[in-house]
Amino acid sequence: MHDTNLLKNLFGLLGEGKLDRPKFFQMLTRAIVQEMAASRASVWFYDGDLQDRAVCESLYDVSDGHWSNGELLSEDDFADFFAALRDMHKIVADDARQHASTAGFSESYFEPLNIYSQLSVGIEFDTRQIGWVCCENCAEIRNWSQADMQYLQQAAAMISLAFRKFGG
Repeated sequence: MHDTNLLKNLFGLLGEGKLDRPKFFQMLTRAIVQEMAASRASVWFYDGDLQDRAVCESLYDVSDGHWSNGELLSEDDFADFFAALRDMHKIVADDARQHASTAGFSESYFEPLNIYSQLSVGIEFDTRQIGWVCCENCAEIRNWSQADMQYLQQAAAMISLAFRKFGG
């Protein structure tokens, strides 16, 4: 079972006004990587009402200890991924290079970055999906556990609450 204290502490700091939006998402993605012993974690928000594009709010990569943001994903390029998130609100891809919803990332993303597994959970705000939180494992296939799924769902719920604080 994963410890949610890091998530709670982050939300507390946000509530006290000690974190701005970029810092909150940086600390959150690093906390997810640490708690789940994963390689990378990211938060994505849909760009526009059609939900056919998404922008990376924050991505933390443990291999270099750095964050990035601003990457854009389009449904035109990754239709299966976008459709699966819309329909199921989650993607559990132990073998992401072969999974029907994520295989489209293999050549351009997974192979160059040595990513083998991906777990994504939709973020909801006022009953609509506004994006997703994603966790990735590099170097080997990882079988995501129920505890992993629950932890990422808790992170998604916290992001939804934070989104309200940031003005939706």
